[in-house]
Amino acid sequence: MISRLVSRCRPGDRESGQASMVTVAMFMMLFSVITVGFTYVMISASRQAVNDSLQSSAKAAAESGVEDAKRLIVYCYNHRNNDGTYTNPQDANLCKDIIGKRADQLEGTGCDDILKAVDSSPQRSNFDLEGVKNEHRVKVGNGGAGNNSSNEYYQCLKIATRTDNYEGIVSNLGKSTVIPLRLVDGKGNPATRITKIEIQWHRNVDGADGDGVANLNNTKGTGLPPVGVWKNNSYNRPAVLRVERVGAKKGGFSINDLVASDTAVTLRPSTGGSKSVIMNNYHPLYNDRPNSQYPNGVPIIETQCDGNNYACTMSATDTLYAKNNDYYLRLSAIYKDSHFSIRAYDGSKPLYFDGVQPLVDVTGSSSDSFSRIQARLKPSFDKNADSTNWWPEYVIDTNGKVCKDIEVQYDKGEDRCP
Repeated sequence: MISRLVSRCRPGDRESGQASMVTVAMFMMLFSVITVGFTYVMISASRQAVNDSLQSSAKAAAESGVEDAKRLIVYCYNHRNNDGTYTNPQDANLCKDIIGKRADQLEGTGCDDILKAVDSSPQRSNFDLEGVKNEHRVKVGNGGAGNNSSNEYYQCLKIATRTDNYEGIVSNLGKSTVIPLRLVDGKGNPATRITKIEIQWHRNVDGADGDGVANLNNTKGTGLPPVGVWKNNSYNRPAVLRVERVGAKKGGFSINDLVASDTAVTLRPSTGGSKSVIMNNYHPLYNDRPNSQYPNGVPIIETQCDGNNYACTMSATDTLYAKNNDYYLRLSAIYKDSHFSIRAYDGSKPLYFDGVQPLVDVTGSSSDSFSRIQARLKPSFDKNADSTNWWPEYVIDTNGKVCKDIEVQYDKGEDRCP
């Protein structure tokens, strides 16, 4: 009897086992890729969170520099004599770098000029200054207690108190914006003559820095349509702007003087109309003044808008003699808010707003993250005054009649006005 050994390991069984091993290996590789990818995402998210935090801290440090710049500007104006000099030589050394520079001169100004002057001035005690590589920087955050674990500073502080324009936002909620026309020439001498005031509004930029791209379709005309027509969702028409100009005699003036110099126009955006106006042609009727050009109210002037950086531009081409008078512009918006820009000229030469809207340029840092800010200020040089409330807003301003005769009882009322 012959016995044989028979193998029970068939070729198919061996192939099945090999396939299982390959499958397991592939799953292991897949899970490894997923794990590595997840780890990378987590590391990237963590790094981004740290970067965002540092960037936010750097921006906060720069904003601290802007606030300190306000204090320095107010200090220098309040300690300056009427003739522009300073009694204290240390104040003179400090303030020469703070007051008097034009905005277009900032790029050529040394980064350390102001903070170095602060370091040797009476203001030194108000700043947590330190010198690093022949430059100065100011600790913020916890730095005041000698602890700056966040490593937050601001540096390279520059200030220009003379700007070639005035920028802002005018609201349509009944609150006007008043701009003092306190102007100097390129050398810093007080302007004696103003031949043109250029008013631009509706900035053609989306987001918080602008009013959106203007749509000027169906804007031609001289009247004021209903709000629902002008603010139709299909259009983005610029605001209608009311511009008032008043002059006050230097050294003292009366109400009659103010009214005699007062003139105002309402500028209606349009694809037609003009780009210049002589505002002296539009004085209100006062005490039966015989030379009144427009005795029945504020005229509506069609303003030609072309949709450039600012959609609308209107120039007042009167000649104003600023040597004997202080002039002010008052802007009010109708229908919607609007960004605006004001420039002034003597002939072809630009004039500069002096101390009206200073520009601050400062860089904040947090560890190895930096943030640079340029901010326009509207300071009050009188520490006991509120510069935003000196112009009356809540007075009756109407082109028609006003009736206020109302009786209110416990559960009912009666309006006696027709």
